[in-house]
Amino acid sequence: MNRTQAEKFLREQAREIDFLENTVRTLSWDMRVNLPRSSGEYRGNTIGFLSAEIFRRKTAPALEEALCSLEEETGTENGNRDGKTAAGESETDAVILRAMVRKFRREYQYLREVPPSLNSEYAAHNLKCELVWQEARAKNDYAMLKPWLEKEFGYLRQIAAAHGFGDDPLTGLMSAGEPGLTREKVDRLFEELRSFELPFLEKLKDAPHQPEPLQLTGAFPEDRQRALCMGVLSTVGFDFDRGRLDVSAHPYTTANDPNDIRFTTRYTKDSFVPALISCMHEGGHGMHAQNAMPALRYTTLENAPFDAICESQSRYTENIIGYSLPFWEYSLPLAERYFPHLKGISPRRFYESLNRLNFSPSRMKADELTYNLHIMIRYELEKLLFDREIGFDELPEMWNRKYREYLGVAPQSDAEGVLQDMHWSSGYIGYFQSYVMGNFYDGHWYAAMRRDVPDFYSQVREGNFDGVTGWLREHIQQYGGMYTPSELLKRVDGEELSAGHYIGYIREKYAAIYRL
Repeated sequence: MNRTQAEKFLREQAREIDFLENTVRTLSWDMRVNLPRSSGEYRGNTIGFLSAEIFRRKTAPALEEALCSLEEETGTENGNRDGKTAAGESETDAVILRAMVRKFRREYQYLREVPPSLNSEYAAHNLKCELVWQEARAKNDYAMLKPWLEKEFGYLRQIAAAHGFGDDPLTGLMSAGEPGLTREKVDRLFEELRSFELPFLEKLKDAPHQPEPLQLTGAFPEDRQRALCMGVLSTVGFDFDRGRLDVSAHPYTTANDPNDIRFTTRYTKDSFVPALISCMHEGGHGMHAQNAMPALRYTTLENAPFDAICESQSRYTENIIGYSLPFWEYSLPLAERYFPHLKGISPRRFYESLNRLNFSPSRMKADELTYNLHIMIRYELEKLLFDREIGFDELPEMWNRKYREYLGVAPQSDAEGVLQDMHWSSGYIGYFQSYVMGNFYDGHWYAAMRRDVPDFYSQVREGNFDGVTGWLREHIQQYGGMYTPSELLKRVDGEELSAGHYIGYIREKYAAIYRL
């Protein structure tokens, strides 16, 4: 193939693969939101079949031929990121093409190393495992999930070994979500955060000012919570003409296309806060996808394929915006319109109560600071399981032991403990660290945003989110998967990833709340 033929073929394949992946995502969303209980096996087999077709297309000899031609013509061999631009080609189009070549080459190599039967078996198992988790969690029955979870880890151990990570499966799985990420790098960054956070938590416990818990009373009807969530998120920047909100056992986002973003939440009867905060998190994911530049459509680059960058967008919207005082100075009066019994609560008191340390066994109920410890626990358990230092019979007890060690609390049941997250049952193994890695990226984005839009919190206080969402759209979200995380970071501030900016942000925020 010459360059013109190769590019035409690659773009045609990308478009059709995008359609197939969209179908899988939609079927997966439907499974979590609408699927009848007895339909799981058929749905899992359907998704397995479609996944096999995607696998076939991404590993086809014709695709390899096109990639070889484009690598030679664009100068992107051996991972080079500064390839040549063709005559008459814009710089943006050239960057997109090079990113497509790198992405499809990486996927080609990654998938070719995995036997097709293993890929198909794992895809089918994965969907069924999540359905088992839903039932096991509802019944508080870890024994029901254990053999499925053990098989889930077993499949991923085989997949990691096929990629040359037989001795270190966790690095193999993490690097699939962020090229070059290793256990050593995560361990180093986590230790930097841990060495600050644990002593800092002790100082906060003994601080002269202790925010008082705020016990909300009265009813919080689901329809009013939904209306509030949609109203606030629309103002923040999510376009509900191109997205929708539903309910599932665990909040999550499906980005089918910039014009078809679906996310879920779950409602509680005694407070509107969990639903609103989860909508801020998932809405952050959704805006990331909605704001991809039009030129990325049908390239498979609309959604950034880098776990920590994706989580940085959701966590920035959730934490740096949604857990801020200016956000509640704007949002609490809105909430009073839906729930009049909130009247009389000051935004500052509400903010301090919301951000007070909560040493809870539930990740979803954690405050912004102790949340990091929940992630470290899961990451450490993954290491222990892959290193065979513990088995799946021991997992619930080790989970509880880690919670007593890090947070001084222990779950009262497996549903509250080892069964609380859907991630492992859904194949998100080697993923949890992305939430804290996303925090580290957010530290960089926050420092740069304060430099570029110094009054953005004043804008948020007035209900104007253009400064925040405009900055994120311009510097992060519009690029989708065009740039790697390190490239994005260098474009923003020219630095390498560190925990320092995030530590500075969290120290400043909590020292002010606790009057240190």
